[in-house]
Amino acid sequence: MKICYLIPGCGVSGGIAVICQHSERLKARGHEVSLVVDGMLGDMSWFPGQSVPVVPLTDYPQEVDILIATSWATAFRVPLLLAKRHAYFVQSDETRFHPPGSCWEHITRLSYVIPFNYLTEAHWIRTWLQAQFGHEAALVPNGLDTSIFYPCEPLAPRGRRPRILLEGAIALPYKGMWEAFEAVKPIDAEIWCVSSCGKPDPAWRCDRFFSAVPMEQMREIYSSCDLLLKLSRVEGFFGPPMEMMACGGAVVVGRVTGYDEYIIDGENALVVDPFDIQAARAAVQRLLEDTALREHLIANGRATVARWNWDSSINRLEQALQALLVDPSRALSSPQRVVAESIAYFYGELRGEPLLSDPPISAKNARLLADPTEFLVGRLRRQGWFRVLARLLVRGYQKWRSLLKAS
Repeated sequence: MKICYLIPGCGVSGGIAVICQHSERLKARGHEVSLVVDGMLGDMSWFPGQSVPVVPLTDYPQEVDILIATSWATAFRVPLLLAKRHAYFVQSDETRFHPPGSCWEHITRLSYVIPFNYLTEAHWIRTWLQAQFGHEAALVPNGLDTSIFYPCEPLAPRGRRPRILLEGAIALPYKGMWEAFEAVKPIDAEIWCVSSCGKPDPAWRCDRFFSAVPMEQMREIYSSCDLLLKLSRVEGFFGPPMEMMACGGAVVVGRVTGYDEYIIDGENALVVDPFDIQAARAAVQRLLEDTALREHLIANGRATVARWNWDSSINRLEQALQALLVDPSRALSSPQRVVAESIAYFYGELRGEPLLSDPPISAKNARLLADPTEFLVGRLRRQGWFRVLARLLVRGYQKWRSLLKAS
């Protein structure tokens, strides 16, 4: 199969790392795979062994079998690009990335109205897509790459005090980094922090900070720390806790969507309310003081990791993609194509110029691909009617779905 993933950028990201696992492993099985960037090209050497071609949208390949959107923004581009099948790999409810009721929330929700073939990484997302939008999504669970994540020599020798790791994009409030720093403030421990976006506030206590860390170096950081505290409030599958388990550490997490895909409170991690700073502090302190509990969680964490491998996941992915290609009903029907193209066209108009349907894209329009958010922000600031219109479109779609079910 000739498969293209449309990605929003090349920077360090858990979501992009999952796509790289998909693409590299599909390529190893003999498929022709490429990553098409709907934005600025960048260095992807942060992902170990990255070998799949990474091309700009202006070099979109010919005769693509399956084109896969990977985020809300890329979903609007996919219907206007030629492929035998169009799909959307959903890694979270991305409406939650934006303030409730904002135009961004409604724009993102529209991406799930598009009649793609849907795939997802988590049970809760599969249930949500069915309940909210009527989509039957194929489940392709994430795995853990034990060639990347395993116990190794620490970056610095362990001292008298325990070492706590806080991980998450500081610039994104829903990653809960402020709460995590507040939780560990009075604890007698060394604090390390990893962030892919944003730096710690000078008032926060941080002994060592790492920014945009390549994946192969993360095992050294995990292996240097005794415990991971992660209080994110928005997740899809929740990868870092499993990575910490693979490197031999203990874990305290917030009760967030996706945690229960593999985490069991008291068995392989401690789980708290992500907004409850006192509870998070107590859980961390408990693990630092209770050696038996900590070793219990670490041992069960290793057992958990052993059950999550990429080979079985890619088996399911390959089967799902092959099923899309051989089933003629999985191609967009004429009414579906009209809906998909109209939504995508509307998004393009908001950006300032229509999106093109036939690559290659002209140099004049290629400049619009560099930063779609910048164009949307400027456009929407002048068009306050969009929030109402987007809400009406989504409600109309949901009403149409309910009428179909009733009939």
